[in-house]
Amino acid sequence: MIHTIKETVFTYPQRLLDGWKKGKKENWLPSSLLIPTEVEQQPNEYFGAYFGLSQYMKQGWLGTAFYALGNWELDNPLYTEGRILLAQYINPNKLSLFKGLRTGLTSGEPDLFLYKLDGSILFVVVKKENEFLSDAELICLSNIKSVLECDVEVAYLAEERNPYIPKSYDIKVVQFPNPLGV
Repeated sequence: MIHTIKETVFTYPQRLLDGWKKGKKENWLPSSLLIPTEVEQQPNEYFGAYFGLSQYMKQGWLGTAFYALGNWELDNPLYTEGRILLAQYINPNKLSLFKGLRTGLTSGEPDLFLYKLDGSILFVVVKKENEFLSDAELICLSNIKSVLECDVEVAYLAEERNPYIPKSYDIKVVQFPNPLGV
């Protein structure tokens, strides 16, 4: 089965990105959102993930940019909370099957893991201008949709003065038989 993903577009004023690079987060980040020291120390990174996360939080989502679906970064405490959230919201048998499918792969995982208290789950790849979705990301989104049966999206961040027409992506979704009772 083919599943089409149409990009969700969020626009931002250039001053937000410029401020982020200078260490100024202004008032656009929700106060409940913890920004790890590692993020603060890399001013040219993470703007996309955090701006995207702030936009989804306005829609009622909660989530993190620091999680790992696979067995990588096991000793990195930055990912601990995200792993705990994954364990709370995703069926452990499906997660185990997913990890087995992606053994040895670390690229392509979405930038955001989002959830709602009603159990809704969403994985989002965030791109900003001059960034493109990779084959690894499309494959991972397909794996997530097929194995974990979670919703997936691509969010595109456009500077507000630059018009952007959203793209659509087709991913293959495989329906697995239910041998594990998942």
